[in-house]
Amino acid sequence: MDPDTICQKLLLKVVLKEPHPKKMAPLFPANPDTAISNNRVQRIVKDQAKKAGIAADVTPRVLRHSFATEMYHQNVPLSAIQSMMGHDSIADTSVYIHVSDKLKQLALDSIRISRKFSWQ
Repeated sequence: MDPDTICQKLLLKVVLKEPHPKKMAPLFPANPDTAISNNRVQRIVKDQAKKAGIAADVTPRVLRHSFATEMYHQNVPLSAIQSMMGHDSIADTSVYIHVSDKLKQLALDSIRISRKFSWQ
């Protein structure tokens, strides 16, 4: 399945916001009703990363974390990321989001502290 088709399927699931049925068609089908194995997905991801010249260890889990982090950095609302990731709680989603030291410093730099406190 080509990347555009995968992206389109993911977007449809998010945009439609329909409750997930118990049995969904597999995103990566081997046959009409069965998904390819987890091992095969991992092998495909590793092979494609190697072909792309990526030396780092790339796994489906790394891709999930990267996706969530990139969406967060693009100012996508956390609730939307939660939905795209298929999580029941924001706490589950927050585990996937990695905030760089640079972004933390930018947030701290944007805070202005005056001598007068908000409760005074």
